[in-house]
Parts: sequence; C-alpha cells; structure tokens
Amino acid sequence: MGTASNAAMATKAKAMFGKRLTASDYQQLLQKKSIPEIASYLKNETLFQEALEGYSETGLHRGQLEMLIRRDLGTRLSRLLRYASTSGDKFYHYGIMMSEVEQIMACIRAFNDEDNYKMIGELPLYIEKSTSFDIRALAQVHDFGALLEVLDKTPYADLIRPFSVTNMEDFDYTACESVLRKYFYDQVMKIVDQEFSGKVKKEIKEIFLTQIELDNITRIYRSKRYFNATPAQIKKVINPVYLRIPKRELEEMIDHCNAEEFMERLARSAYHNYLDSSNFAYIEYHAQSINYNLNKRHMMFSTNPDIVLIAYLVLSETEIQNVVDIIEGVRYGIPADKINRLLIY
Repeated sequence: MGTASNAAMATKAKAMFGKRLTASDYQQLLQKKSIPEIASYLKNETLFQEALEGYSETGLHRGQLEMLIRRDLGTRLSRLLRYASTSGDKFYHYGIMMSEVEQIMACIRAFNDEDNYKMIGELPLYIEKSTSFDIRALAQVHDFGALLEVLDKTPYADLIRPFSVTNMEDFDYTACESVLRKYFYDQVMKIVDQEFSGKVKKEIKEIFLTQIELDNITRIYRSKRYFNATPAQIKKVINPVYLRIPKRELEEMIDHCNAEEFMERLARSAYHNYLDSSNFAYIEYHAQSINYNLNKRHMMFSTNPDIVLIAYLVLSETEIQNVVDIIEGVRYGIPADKINRLLIY
C-alpha cells in the first residue's frame, strides 16, 4: 500500500468528490415534475452525464433511470482502480465484491421488470475481468433457478439458495440482502487483517465496524418497531459487533427497550452528536447520515489512499440513494419538502 499509483488514486477520488451534486443541484432536482425532467437535468448538468449518455431522457422510465444511476457506482470504482497499484493489492477486491452483491440484488429486483434486464450485468470491463462469476450472464436471468446456475461454484449460490421462491411476493428481500452483506463484511475483515497493520489497520476496521454497527442498530429498531420481534429473535439476526456501544449496553437495550425507548437510549450513546430522539425521521436516515458524515471527514482529512477509496465509495452510494429517493418521490407525487428531508449531503 502507499505506492505512488495508490496516492494518485486518492488524489483522483478527492477530485471526483469535488464534482459531487451540490445543494443547488438537489434543489433543482426537487423542482422537477416528471422523470424525463429529472433525467434531462442529470444528463446535462451533473456528473451523471456519462451514465446517461446514449439514452433519450424522454424514453427512460423510473426503473431504467434508477438502474443506470445505481450502475454508475461501478463505473466510478473502475475509474479509480485504474490508478491503483497493479502489484496485486488484495484490499481493492473489496470494491469488486461490493459490486457483485449489488448486481445480484439488482438482478433479483428485476425478476418482475422485463425492461430492466438490459441494464443488468453491464459493469465496466476492468471490473468484469475480476468478478467471481459472469456478470453479463445476469442479463439472461429471470428466476432463481437461472440465477443459481450463474452463481454456481461461488459462495453466493449457497447464500442465496435458501431464499429461492417461485412467487416473488414470498421473497424475503431484507433477509437475503442481510446475508449477502454479512458475507461481504466477513470477507473484507479477513482481507484487512491480512493486508494491514498498526494505525491504518485500526482506522480501516473502524470504518467497516461502524457500518456493521449501524446496520445492527437499524435492524434492532425495525424489528422492534415493525415486527414486534423478541430479544432472542433480534439477537439471531445482528452481527456480533460492538464498537461505540458496548455489548452489555446494547443487549440491555434489546432486552428491555421498546422502539421509542431504544431511540432515546441511542440518542444518549456515543452517537449522541448525530441523533435527536425528539426529531426522529426514520432509522435508515439517521444510520446513513452518521455513516456519511464520518466518511466525509475521512475524505476531507485523510491522506491514506485506502481510507480515501472507502470514504469515496460510501459517499457516492449516499449520493446515488439521494437521487433514487428524488426519482421515487417525484414518481409518486410526494411533496418536495418531504423528499428533501430524506436527503443526506
């Protein structure tokens, strides 16, 4: 790590971050009244120009536009990896795994949307050469049987097989995504343990452990608020990670707090600077906001290329989700001020 080429990658990532959507861009997008208007602004006024090149703004429907925007993260990763060391740094494979998981879930989401299949499996060639399965084959997949054939001989097949259904109304999307993300984090931690040492190892692990802990917090709240899950059921579906909230404290919150009490305790925890239980929007927003702000600090102040890469991808994911939230909001006629409260930037 720390080679001249990796330093160049960090410089490129910071430059790309400088071209991110601004507050003015978001306000412009919030004024749009249709999907074609949003597509036109993104294509002509923002960094998503390349992602939408060759597509007619008036011909894109909501699902297609969202797919193109989500796919842009793979393009950004590919562009950054061209600057990385070619000596075989294993750490950068984590970005490939992240793209693999996103492509698998995109494929499953498209089972009921024929128009989206041409959007799937079109990652940049640089990434495609490094994936553990044939990404482009996903464009021909329309059910779980075909998906398992594409994923055969990869760990993903055994992870997804228990969720196979014939009727997508019976598919547990959240549980399937959780299993895939747990596998992703487990693999990342192994790579970090092998490739790093000292302060850098500690900082990188803290970034990922924070993401896992925030995933746990989200899962606990949702389980209590929407599913009335028992403490035993909740403990089975969270990862055993305790970073800013000690294990004993978190287990006490699981055992004895309802959803509202859980948020009140969380607002007094090590995350208190980021949470206000009296001004609670929804748990995913707060978790994403915490993760965004922590990684924005890394992007602005870190000089380590590996940390900068992680931060850039987290910030880009948030930006893409902002755009998707605007698209969804306009599609379903949600007032602009309500959509605006969902955005993180």
